[in-house]
This record gives sequence, C-alpha cells and structure tokens, in this order.
Amino acid sequence: MFNFADPLLSSIAERLQDADPGIRRVAVMELVESPEPEAVDLLVMALSDADETVRMEAAKVIDEFDPRDMMDALVGALTAKDENVRNAAANALADLKDKNAAPALIAALKEDDPFVLAAILRSLKQLRIKEVKPHAITLLKHPDASVRREAVSVLGYLQETENLPQLMSIAVGDSDPEVRRTAVGTLVYAEPDQVASALIAGLADDYWMVRVEAAKGLGRLHILKAVDALITATQDSMWQVQEKAAEAIGKIGSPRGIPALSQCLTNPISNLRKAAVAAAGEIAHPSGMPMVDIALNDNDPDVRKLARWAKEKIQSAKTAVGE
Repeated sequence: MFNFADPLLSSIAERLQDADPGIRRVAVMELVESPEPEAVDLLVMALSDADETVRMEAAKVIDEFDPRDMMDALVGALTAKDENVRNAAANALADLKDKNAAPALIAALKEDDPFVLAAILRSLKQLRIKEVKPHAITLLKHPDASVRREAVSVLGYLQETENLPQLMSIAVGDSDPEVRRTAVGTLVYAEPDQVASALIAGLADDYWMVRVEAAKGLGRLHILKAVDALITATQDSMWQVQEKAAEAIGKIGSPRGIPALSQCLTNPISNLRKAAVAAAGEIAHPSGMPMVDIALNDNDPDVRKLARWAKEKIQSAKTAVGE
C-alpha cells in the first residue's frame, strides 16, 4: 500500500496493517521518531483505524506533527466517530494559526455537526480574518449553544465596532448563560459609552459568571456611571462577583465605593478582603483610611500586607494635595 525510502516508515507501514491491534498501536507510537513528512500519511491512516485503542494512540501523537502538513486530514478527523480523535483534531486546528488554512476551514463550515462547527470556528477565531465574519453572523442563530459561543468569540476577536450591537444583544438576551458570558467578555474592546448599558445589565444576570465578567469589563473600561451598580454587586450572593465588583470600583477610582468596600472586610473569604483593601489603595482617598486601619489587624498576612501598601498610597495622595 505504501512505498517509502525510509526503512523505519516502511516497517511502520507494514505493522499498521497487521491483524493485531497491539502491534498497530506500537507502530503508531514509533511514528514520532521519523523526521520524514510522509509519516503524516501513516498517522492519517491510523486515525481511521478500526480499533479504538489505535485511534486513541494516533490522537495522542497529533501534537508531535506540524498541523500545516495535515490540515486537510485534521478537518476530516473532526467528523470521526471516535471522540478522542475529534478532540485531538480540534485542538490541533485551534493551534494552527495559519491563514493559509482559512479557505479550507471556511469551506468546512457547511458541516451540520455542532462539534465540527464549533471546532472550526475556534480555529478561525485565532486567524482574525474578515472573510469568516458573514459565516459567524449566520451561526449566531445556530440552535447549539457551543456553536453560538464560538461564533461570538470570532466576532469579538475581530474587534469591529459594527459588530457591537449584535454582541450586546446576545450578551443580554441569549438563552444560554455561557454564550452570554462570552459575549459580555468580548465587549471590552469597545469605547466605554458604547457598551456601558450592556455591561451594567450583566451585573443583574441570573448566572453568576456573567456577573463576574460584567464587573471585570466595567473595571477594565473605567465606566464611572457603573459605580452604583458595582456597589450593589459588592453584596452579591457569590463572593466571586463581590470580589470583581470591588476590584472594578478600585480601577474606576470612585470614593463613593469606600463604604461598600469597608463592608467587604467582614467577609470570611480572604480573597474578597484583599480585593477590597487593594481597591481602597487604588482609590487613595482619605475616607478609606479607617477601613485600611482595620485591615492592618486582619488574620490573613496578605490582607495586612495590602493594608500597609494602601495606607502608604492614601498618605502619599494626601501629601500630594498638601493636606
């Protein structure tokens, strides 16, 4: 079936046709020892082996090969019955980051399988090419949430202002919480005024991870009009949301958030207390000194360390304005 000049490849090819799957599996393991490009042909054959253990072994060694040499085979492997093969192919394609692969990947978007579509979109996302945009927009309405999530990511990576209305609509309206979370996370490339309403709305989402993402975005974009909503979020039922809300208040630098940050010091979660003290230091307003003094006696050494830093920041700020 195969005729190779390399004796090792010839030996592997012969053993890959052996009736014993154990022998075929060992042959797959030896493929990585060959520097010859033709080894890819044998790996492709092994990915379709009748025996599951052989296919699994082939999936394990995919990462040892240059995915550019086997791009067509990887796209084909996305439709394999074996989940291990599909996952390995999807991961290899995602790592490809080669724009020469774009035409084949875009052409493969005609597949009906949600797993295949999501994997291809995940690969195309890394390329940041405009040619994929119409396909991603169409797939925003796909019934499978994983496909919608990857389509959102593709549009987010393009960082185009004209895509913001669709992304904001999905951020507040998609039925799947992970799709909403992904959409909220993409909004940070925009101007603050463009996405403030969607990010503030995200703080009230039913899914706590959407609320976390919204708080992070509000802090990153320094959206001042979100302070009241962030103050409310410091009392969220999930400490992770409280933590990110505290951090956002610190990044925005609003002294109005000091009382809410002070209340966080009573929380048993040390990460939240650290976030609150650090935020007080970033704000560097005299009204934060009482809570910092309290934090100096915290039972967590990291909180105490941050309290000392925050106190220096507040004192330096007072000195700078001549107080």
